[in-house]
Amino acid sequence: MYLDKASIEIFRGGQWCAAGVFRPEDVRQGYRGSSRFEYLLDYAVEHAAESLATAAGLSCRYPVDFALHTAAHWPAFILDILPSGYGRQRWLEQLDLNDGPAADWPLLLRGTAFPVGNLRIAEAVAAKNPTHKVPLSSGALAPANQHPGFRRRDIIERNEHFVEYAFQLGIYAAGGSDVQGVAPKMLLAQDRRGNWHAEGVLPDKQVQAHWLVKFPRGRVAADQRVLKNEAAYMTVAKALGLRVHAALECVEHSLFIPRFDRRVVAGSHIERYGMESLCSLAGISEFGLAVSHDTLCRAILRYCTEPEKDLLEYIKRDIANVVMGNKDNHARNTAVMRYENGDVVLAPLFDFAPMYLDPEGIARVCRWEGNAEQAGHPEWAAVLSRLQEYLPDAQEHLRQFGNEIERLPETMRQAGVDDDIIENRAPSTQQHARQLQTL
Repeated sequence: MYLDKASIEIFRGGQWCAAGVFRPEDVRQGYRGSSRFEYLLDYAVEHAAESLATAAGLSCRYPVDFALHTAAHWPAFILDILPSGYGRQRWLEQLDLNDGPAADWPLLLRGTAFPVGNLRIAEAVAAKNPTHKVPLSSGALAPANQHPGFRRRDIIERNEHFVEYAFQLGIYAAGGSDVQGVAPKMLLAQDRRGNWHAEGVLPDKQVQAHWLVKFPRGRVAADQRVLKNEAAYMTVAKALGLRVHAALECVEHSLFIPRFDRRVVAGSHIERYGMESLCSLAGISEFGLAVSHDTLCRAILRYCTEPEKDLLEYIKRDIANVVMGNKDNHARNTAVMRYENGDVVLAPLFDFAPMYLDPEGIARVCRWEGNAEQAGHPEWAAVLSRLQEYLPDAQEHLRQFGNEIERLPETMRQAGVDDDIIENRAPSTQQHARQLQTL
């Protein structure tokens, strides 16, 4: 049966709430087609007061109101949960769809039951069958909601029955910023016995932890090295004083990443936090667009609760990206967290890796406008100059950060970064350390 609307739910007050309705005008055009979006009357009545509207909104750009919002494209926050990248390909296979704009609508209606963040599409949840039989590690079948789970070794070795389980339940990550990339990723939940399950299968009270598990982008050695060093890069980021969530663990070409959009209160409940990409925050309804840092900084200044603090963090992250060769710095690889009390803060760092090693030859994506960056090399004095009114004390902070950058080779060595990567990044380390120290 053809569905002409998507019902958007938000996790708020400890439960899923029906919040809004989204309608595309022409599904053949996909996310580039015109659309309508509005909050449900009951939700608007309860949350449209000025003190609640922004905090209870589905996006920073859409505080709760009674209006009908029309646009020449889909709202940017919808693209945050729309399957893309590797997850999109797996969903296309599962639904037997050809890729293209016309696939966006069925993917939204089926592939958004458990995206990252605190939003979901009700029709995607309703399409799930908890009694659908899926394979155990032995190959025998059991209903999904009675499955005992897999061992971590099954995941690491890509056990054939685990792979089929993942395909049947659609746990190849789709939506939500970093999970939209090319590398295969899975959203998994661990029960209190330590066994691993598809996201969304376990009752909340049985969940011990939520994970994003990531595999190499390809089969060549360089892809595996990127993944292995991503864990070490996060250790370096913490040493640099950047905002990180938890240590990553790389085991035999499988990277286990604790999720920061979930907080488990053991044996009781799960808190689900809103997560919105900077692409959405800036109102950009497009994939793969090279968005300038200046545009993203303006979004941070407009919507973050402590904009100066987050803006300084953002600049430091870009310095680290440049110095350490993380070329894949697109606008969906950074996000904000949105909390129920209305706070909006830059999310912990993610997808921070030596992407200059990637065999596909990724160029730096987000860049500073005008004379602040030439050929992928920012001039930090020029960057700071255009943001000076918002960051009056930034010079001293960045000079100190320059000292941390100068010590980076030893920091990287202690974190376990490969020696040849440290050697490769040494010239960039020296150049940018000098720039920062002389601000």
